[in-house]
Amino acid sequence: MLIIKLGALGDVARTSCLLPGLAARPEPPHVTWVTSPSALPLVQRMPGVDRALVFKPATFMQLENEQFDTVISLDKEPAPCALAMRVKAEERLGIGLSRYGTVYPMNEECGYYFRLGLDNDEKFHGNQKSYQRLIHEALGWDYQGQGYALELKQAERLEAERRLAEWGVPDGTPLIGLSPGTGTVYANKAWREAGYIELVARLGRRDRGPCFLLLGGPDEQELLDRIANGCSSEHLFKCPAGPPIELFAALIERCAVVISGDTLAMHLAVGLGRRSVAIFGPTCHQEIDLQGRGEKIVTPIECSPCYLRQCDKSPTCQDMVPAEVVEAAVTRQLAEAAKPGREPDPKHAIQT
Repeated sequence: MLIIKLGALGDVARTSCLLPGLAARPEPPHVTWVTSPSALPLVQRMPGVDRALVFKPATFMQLENEQFDTVISLDKEPAPCALAMRVKAEERLGIGLSRYGTVYPMNEECGYYFRLGLDNDEKFHGNQKSYQRLIHEALGWDYQGQGYALELKQAERLEAERRLAEWGVPDGTPLIGLSPGTGTVYANKAWREAGYIELVARLGRRDRGPCFLLLGGPDEQELLDRIANGCSSEHLFKCPAGPPIELFAALIERCAVVISGDTLAMHLAVGLGRRSVAIFGPTCHQEIDLQGRGEKIVTPIECSPCYLRQCDKSPTCQDMVPAEVVEAAVTRQLAEAAKPGREPDPKHAIQT
């Protein structure tokens, strides 16, 4: 079986929900997964992937000489769809490329998944299905709540512990991950910086309060610095922006609760069995399934979701999410994380 899924990183992570069902088949297939260079470390850590390849010309030439039983193509861009059409396969599922250069659903069941990329009203308001359910149904497969699956090496987890000790994070204190960045594609996707600063102040007032770990991508150093400089808590620690994705994941796994927008940190938290508090502004919260491991806080503004790249509204959708609401959700999730037996499900979590 060949799976073609390039990005975004969060989508690649949650697409791994296809793998448990494949592994449970009477004759589990040999799975090759083609992805982007940035997502390769994620795919390499998915149990059930036998071979992870980067999307590049050398890969195309190699795959054109191989034979597959099934090709699964889940991106809606011409280039990966073209690869899905060029390899030899008995069955093609998902999105392909026509001889006229247009993308189209290759199997009847994929029609609704394809339509969501074209019909804003259906995507924003009609659809109530999670991404996991959508892609299973797009392939004509039964969905039974399968979750994400990732595996880290013990050395990677030990490196995370070494870094935390180096930064002065004390042992035995609940650690809250703060991942405030969400990229620059969509306007107002990230919760406001002042909200994170106020949240740290509120939670830090408590007796035996938690510690906080600021996490971000390679382009978010200034954002992390501004939030860190705005916080007076001595229990706030900052990871240098842009750690390798395996270290980023290992640090996420070390947190009891992760607070973020609709971004990779949220998906990793869910996949690692951590509690998540996810804040939604312009994107579709309906498609996100936290698998019983957290809470979604959705802006009350009427125009959301919108996926706009620019927005001139004031106040914005994220301005309407108060810190006390996020604080209450974090408090509940800390309590859940502290309950006995709250360990990651071994079927879906990072394993030693």
